[in-house]
Amino acid sequence: MPVRNQVGSGGHVVRFREGKAAAVNDFLRVRLACVVMLVIALTGAVLGPAVAEPPPAQYLPGFDPTAPLPPGLTVPTFQFPSAQDIFDLPAPPDPTTSPDEYEIYEEYVTKLSNRKNLTPGSPAHFYARWEDYKARGGDSSFEEYRQAYARMRDNAKRGKAFEPFIRNNSKNLFSGKGWQFDKPVAGTGVGEKPDAYSDSEPYAYEFKASAELRAKQLDGFVKLAQLKNKTFVYLFQQRPSKAALDAIEKANLAMPENQGLTSGQTLNRVAFIARYYPATAVGVSIPDSKKAPPRPTWTSATSAGNGGVLAAPGQHTQDGALNTALVNSPDSPEAAARAAALAEDIAKQDAAELGAEYNEDESVTESLGGVDFSTLQLRYVTDSYQGQAAQFAFQADAAPNEQVSYGGRTAAKLASDAFFVWLELPTDVFTVNLSPDEPDRIINDQFGRTDAGRVLLQADLLMKKTTAKLIDPDTPLGRQFWDGLHGAAESKCMSERSWIVPGTATVRDTGNELYILDAPLTVKTESDYLASAGAGSASACTKDADAEYNAQLFRTMIVPLVQKQVNEAPEYADLRRVYFSRVAAQWYRDRSRTKHTTYSDLIDKGDISRWVTKENWTPKVTYDQYVTSYRDGEFHRSYTTTKGDMIETWTYVFGGVDFSAITDNSLTGPAFTNQHPKLPQTVGNSLYGPVSDNDAKNVWLGGLTASRPIDQLPIAPPSPATSRPLFYVLTILPILAWLIAGGWLLIRRRRPVPTFGRTS
Repeated sequence: MPVRNQVGSGGHVVRFREGKAAAVNDFLRVRLACVVMLVIALTGAVLGPAVAEPPPAQYLPGFDPTAPLPPGLTVPTFQFPSAQDIFDLPAPPDPTTSPDEYEIYEEYVTKLSNRKNLTPGSPAHFYARWEDYKARGGDSSFEEYRQAYARMRDNAKRGKAFEPFIRNNSKNLFSGKGWQFDKPVAGTGVGEKPDAYSDSEPYAYEFKASAELRAKQLDGFVKLAQLKNKTFVYLFQQRPSKAALDAIEKANLAMPENQGLTSGQTLNRVAFIARYYPATAVGVSIPDSKKAPPRPTWTSATSAGNGGVLAAPGQHTQDGALNTALVNSPDSPEAAARAAALAEDIAKQDAAELGAEYNEDESVTESLGGVDFSTLQLRYVTDSYQGQAAQFAFQADAAPNEQVSYGGRTAAKLASDAFFVWLELPTDVFTVNLSPDEPDRIINDQFGRTDAGRVLLQADLLMKKTTAKLIDPDTPLGRQFWDGLHGAAESKCMSERSWIVPGTATVRDTGNELYILDAPLTVKTESDYLASAGAGSASACTKDADAEYNAQLFRTMIVPLVQKQVNEAPEYADLRRVYFSRVAAQWYRDRSRTKHTTYSDLIDKGDISRWVTKENWTPKVTYDQYVTSYRDGEFHRSYTTTKGDMIETWTYVFGGVDFSAITDNSLTGPAFTNQHPKLPQTVGNSLYGPVSDNDAKNVWLGGLTASRPIDQLPIAPPSPATSRPLFYVLTILPILAWLIAGGWLLIRRRRPVPTFGRTS
């Protein structure tokens, strides 16, 4: 009997034995094809997007890096030795102010000279390397060095742990003979070492625990791809950056087979492929080795910690997308330059200390780009449920043209610290009010020691300055405003009380999770007449019949513009940031009235010791700035009318900022789904890497916190079974199996059975 071969997609060969009964009922063919297509579609929703590249699927672990992760995905975890515990270590004592304690410290570090007895990443190793750095004349601060050391160490350890994790999860791929790992390819003269390579396999692999790749390494792999006719597959733990994907495209275009092609054209040869293999990296403490000398104690202040966002005392945080982004976000260009110099110095010391074991690729550090951290806001929180971790997510504006995104740690710390202040202190103290004759009543004493209090008080002053700028008679709007006021011809006075207060927040409360969709601020005013003579030579506005008219003119002409500035201007970004945290904190407050929540133990306890401002600031600083402006600055102006008359203007803007009460409007489930259909998946995926939504205008960064180590907990918030694609697959598969079996039996009666094979 003749055999007819047909090559199908994915390299499959279908061999049909032809005979007299070759005709098959077309209806049954269509029926079977539809059923099979339905099975593939349903299982694809769980297993991930179809592979568009030529290689068979078993050679391509992970997912398309340009596509969303499939809904319901359970992301695996792996552990790596982390140096994060060094943030809890005390700083060296000051020899001038604490000579006795410094002597204890100096005696200890003298015993650390034998590096072979010290485990890299351990406390003893860190102190020893810090002393080495100072001895070489290093001028960075202890905190800067600590940040750089931990960053370098964790990058190396995470990358080193990601490799065996991938190999263990892909045993079928790497179990064959001939595989070599982290070794140069013999006979090529190329020094770069693929993470996994075999002469007998068509694919080589490189594992990246970051979103970037190293240009020098890629250049070496381009040579190997040509010399050995290999396809290199990059597996990224984090979603690869645009720069990394562009570099891979450039490498493909460099292949001789693709000569003359440009970006976007179909390639004749795909030599480099990027895949996204999301995984949660869980840091494990690095203890001192048994040979290290015991560490004594001294009482110098410890660091405030590594800024575990939304982690209360005793809670654990995860190495999620947010924490990774913050580690790679310097505070300023100057800080970035210092961090780069420190990284280079630490890498040189690592190379000298480790010798042949040093891996340059593991010591690479990257700066995060593409995120405007000045807009960072807390937008999503969950509560712990049946032992689960509490998840959170921040949103920021995308900044695709920014190569380096600055200020991430500062912005996240402000949002996190404010969140805890909103929990610890009673809500009736969340009011500030700059008044020229009441310096002792402008802010609560405890609240005035926090960054949340600082932000509100500075925003109060800024609002008063914004108002004065808008009504400046030297501007068209200001001239129009003053000309419209009723009052004496030679002198005009305006006195208003303005308050920045919460508007109605729009949220989605599902029961165990809160989406903060919008949280606008409102500016409210009321007429106010000064009882005192004011400051300096200023005099109060006189109460007369025109006062209400002037107040209404102010409300209609000026207040909407002030409110627009408060909600949109960059100078009010910190105020908006702490307000979003206030909304999240209020949700936990409300829940804690009826159940124990993740943060119940903190509510109204009044302990702000962990969240006292580190800024060189006191409320008096802002008060003095206000008094100076009030007496000598923008609140007292003179201008000449078109008739040549000289007019004096006096502006008295009082009031303040009041966050004592929060109101919200919670969307129903259908309304939320209709307005934000992709948001739950975006938030879920933000735990594993930066995720864009809203046509790439925003970036989401997520994380976890829990009272137990993260690797011991499930990470997904509870959801009904029908919300997970796997539910539909498991429910309908028995029905599909019955349909397939029935259709198959009918076909068997009408034709011979084909046999299937695979091309090698």
